[in-house]
Amino acid sequence: MLPSTVGEISTDWLNEVLPDEFGEIAEFTCTDLGEGVGILGEVSRLFLTYRKAEKGPKTLVAKCQSPAMENISLCQRMGYYFREVNFYKHGSESFPVEIPKCYFSEIDESGIPFTILIEEISDVTVMDQVTGAEIDKTASVFSMLAKLHAHYWETDDLYELDWLPPMNNAMYKTSQILAANLIDSFKDNWSSRLDPETLKAVEQFIPRYPEFLDWCVSQGNLTFTHNDARCENYLFGSDGTLTMIDFQYCTRFWGAWDISNWLSASLSIEDRQNYGEELVNHYHEQLVGNGVKDYSIDQCWHDLKASLLVQTYNQVIDSDLDYSNERGKQLLEKCITRTFSAAADYEIASFIKGIDF
Repeated sequence: MLPSTVGEISTDWLNEVLPDEFGEIAEFTCTDLGEGVGILGEVSRLFLTYRKAEKGPKTLVAKCQSPAMENISLCQRMGYYFREVNFYKHGSESFPVEIPKCYFSEIDESGIPFTILIEEISDVTVMDQVTGAEIDKTASVFSMLAKLHAHYWETDDLYELDWLPPMNNAMYKTSQILAANLIDSFKDNWSSRLDPETLKAVEQFIPRYPEFLDWCVSQGNLTFTHNDARCENYLFGSDGTLTMIDFQYCTRFWGAWDISNWLSASLSIEDRQNYGEELVNHYHEQLVGNGVKDYSIDQCWHDLKASLLVQTYNQVIDSDLDYSNERGKQLLEKCITRTFSAAADYEIASFIKGIDF
C-alpha cells in the first residue's frame, strides 16, 4: 500500500520497495526539506540507518501528496502527480541533462496517493527565488534548458512520450472555469499592486484561453518543456554539475515557455529589466548551437511573450493555492508581482491584439 504522507512511510515498506543492493534498513528519520519548496506536495529528506555496513545511500528524498486538500484537488485535476511519477518511470533514462536517480515511483490509479523516492543531490547551492536568481547562474540554467529543448525539438522521441501532455490538453483547458471563478477575488486582493491595463487584458483573455492554447500548439516548434523553471528546481553542485529536479508540470510546448517563466518569476524586476534581453539572446544562441534550425531570435521573443500572457493567467489560479507557511506566501507575492511587471514591460496587452487566433 502506498503511503499518503511521509509520516506513513515505514521501515518495512522501504525495505520492500528499495533495491536489494541497498541492504536492509534498520530504521530511518525524516525532516522537511524546506518552507515554501514543496507547495503541491510533501518533500522530505530520509536519513537511513542500515543493519550492517551496507552500500546504500545515507539519505533519500521522498515526495508525497500535499496535506492541503485544495492543492491535492488541483494536482488530480491537472494530472501533476501522474506526470512526475511517469517521468521517473518512463522518461528519465534517456534524459539529456542531469537529474536525480530514482529508486521508486508509483501512484494509485485514482491519482493519489503517490510516492517517489529519489537520490538526494548533496553539496549543492540553491538560489532563493524570493531574493531572486543570480545572472551568471541564470545563464547556466538557460544553457541547460537550450540543451534539453534542442534534444527533443520536434523529434520522434518527443512524440513517443505518450504520458507527456501537450500544452493544449483537456486538463489545462478546463482551468479556464477556475480562472473565471477566481478573477474577481484576485482583483480584490491584487489590483492595487498590478498594472491595470495588463490586468484588464488578462481578465479579457480568460474566456479565450482554450482556443489560445490550440493556436499556440498549432504553430509548431514543440519540445520537452520543464514547465517549472524556477530557482529551487536547479541545483548547482560544488563540482560544477547542474541538476534539474521536479517534473510535476513537464509538458510538450515551446522552449520559450521555460525561459519566459524564469525571466518573469525568478529574476528580480530590476535584473530582468537590465539583463533580460542579453539572457534571451544567450538562450537562443545556445539553442542554435545545439542544432535547432529555422528558429529566429524574433520568433523566440514572439513565443516568449505569448508564453508570458499565459503565465499571467496562471497567477490567477495559483493565487488560490494553500501557501501554508510564510515563505510560501512571500513566493506567491513575488511570482504575481514580477510576472505582471514583465507582462507590462513587454506590452502584453498590445501584443495579444496582434495575434489572430
